[in-house]
Amino acid sequence: MMIFSLLLRNFKTYQGINYIALSNGSKFSALVGENGAGKSSVLEALDSYFNGSEWNFNHTLSKGFQEREPFICPVFLIEKSNFQIPVHRWLLEKLSETSWKAKPTDFNPSGKIHAELFCQQRQEIIKLGFKENTHYLFPFGIQKTSRAATTTPYFSIFETLKDYSAFEKYASYTDALIELQKLIHNYYKFIYLPSELDFKEHTKLESRTMQALLGQKIDKIVRHFIDKNIVTDINTKLSEFLDGLSERLITYEYRKPALKQSLVNLTHFTETIIESYFGSKVLNKKVGKDTVPVADLSSGEKRQALIDVAQAFLTSSAHNSNQQLILAIDEPELSLHVSACFSQFEKLRDVAESGVQVMVTTHWYGFMPIVSNGVAVYCPKTDGGPVLIDLRCFREDIKKLRQITSGRLPTELELKGTNDLVQSIVASITASDYKWVICEGSADKIYLDHYLKDEGYLIVAVGGSPALKKIYTYIELALIDARDDINGSVFMLLDTDKKYERFETRDSIKSIQIRRVKNNEETQRTELISTGNNDFHPATVIEDTLIPRFFLKTLESFKDDAPYAALVSKLVKGLKSQDEEMPPSFALNLRRLEIKTLDDLFEMAGFKVKFALRYIELADTKERPAWMNGITDFLSPKKINPKPVTRRKKHLI
Repeated sequence: MMIFSLLLRNFKTYQGINYIALSNGSKFSALVGENGAGKSSVLEALDSYFNGSEWNFNHTLSKGFQEREPFICPVFLIEKSNFQIPVHRWLLEKLSETSWKAKPTDFNPSGKIHAELFCQQRQEIIKLGFKENTHYLFPFGIQKTSRAATTTPYFSIFETLKDYSAFEKYASYTDALIELQKLIHNYYKFIYLPSELDFKEHTKLESRTMQALLGQKIDKIVRHFIDKNIVTDINTKLSEFLDGLSERLITYEYRKPALKQSLVNLTHFTETIIESYFGSKVLNKKVGKDTVPVADLSSGEKRQALIDVAQAFLTSSAHNSNQQLILAIDEPELSLHVSACFSQFEKLRDVAESGVQVMVTTHWYGFMPIVSNGVAVYCPKTDGGPVLIDLRCFREDIKKLRQITSGRLPTELELKGTNDLVQSIVASITASDYKWVICEGSADKIYLDHYLKDEGYLIVAVGGSPALKKIYTYIELALIDARDDINGSVFMLLDTDKKYERFETRDSIKSIQIRRVKNNEETQRTELISTGNNDFHPATVIEDTLIPRFFLKTLESFKDDAPYAALVSKLVKGLKSQDEEMPPSFALNLRRLEIKTLDDLFEMAGFKVKFALRYIELADTKERPAWMNGITDFLSPKKINPKPVTRRKKHLI
């Protein structure tokens, strides 16, 4: 299903043994850090592993390979139901069983640091529900014993485990090893787009990159259109033609010197058709009624085109590949204006959500508040290996990392992430008429995406009230003296928290607005109020403002879902919506104890997002909560055509 982590030795910038965590079970990984920290080295190593590209050895190997042999050893996490069972399945089962159960103390002391990192990462995915009975977890690497040597299988630090040494005693070990290596390479397709590449070649339909993205091989498509009977007829008629010539020449004939005479076959036809038909066709961008070859676009536009094509092919339901695809891109934001960076990462997030594992290197950290289901891999230039940061709680992970390293790492991540996002927002609304909705959490974004999907807004969840307020302040400071340059608009949405903190805003820029969502007990309606308003009771989150009957239906759908069943069954008994115009807490006439039970339910780990995802399956987009009209009225105000002025006719006296 995915590459879980990677062990590297003496490859490019990585000297000695290094353990690099790449996933927490999600499909999006962004390698961040300074130049020369080893971000691209990870993608290049995987390209060498999967595609056989040339190895880029660490400079220390100039002293020789003995006892410092370079290796590339991915650790795979694969869902058992999706992976072909090998004939010699015992090896895969044993590798996985050992990897799931090994403790740091089981490894050789020389690999203790790396073993601890592996076991810590394994523990995190166990918490998320990945288990030995549903997933294979195993290493399978390759090493070189000299520059010219062919690669041989290698398991890195895992080879020091007692069980591994016992594997070689099995009579079928070599056959099992070869079979498993072949299965891995058939199962995975690694598409690598480095920072420097030939765009014209990479975007040709017959190129390896495009065929991998398309999930189909062009030669197979062409073969399907060729009638084999026609090929046979052509060979027969050509042979008859040569026989006729031989009769006329009497003592001479045209033939191949070899005993076996070659015939025209499907491959000949296929190659000729591909060269003749596809060879002259290049990717073009439609610009109005005209088209422009992608090769003639600017560097940034070429980068955009590649990701546009990748998104179109990989997220399409027509994608036919049975392989697990890995899309690896060096600096997708390269040469792009800062205003375009956001959309690049939004596309890559969509690709990851479609089931493709996405790995990128980047210097644009604005993705951190945008991509909630993924990881950032921080690669420091100082001592210490790369560190995994969960994007769902990246601020908390960064704080922990600072504590562990006494404030040394990471120096710039959170600040740069906020700054880069703010720069994108500011640049986009001054250069064009982009419309943004900034909200607190992932669940908020799910509801807003559902109800506002036809409006064309860019909706971003930034991970909480403090982060949203900080972004508002930064945007206001950036634009306070540039009001006349603003073409777009930004709406920011806060919850009314139980621990209310007043946040004074002036609405000094008419295109930027921040509001707090709150249920009004007097009117029994949901309102958008100023953040400086002292009215903070009752506390209101977005779930408190939804359509009551859809809210209740969603709640009832969890009656049989552990671990929520007990709370939900107790809560929904006898509930009925009294008025669809009211927020759920009023419409369902919830008592204080029921409100407390509901709060406890939504505070359970992961429930908010699960509830949101189920709600949007049931809720009709046409029945939008009335308060959301306040967002659309601000971002997309209806133009009122002025009444034509009629002039009075002057009467002649």
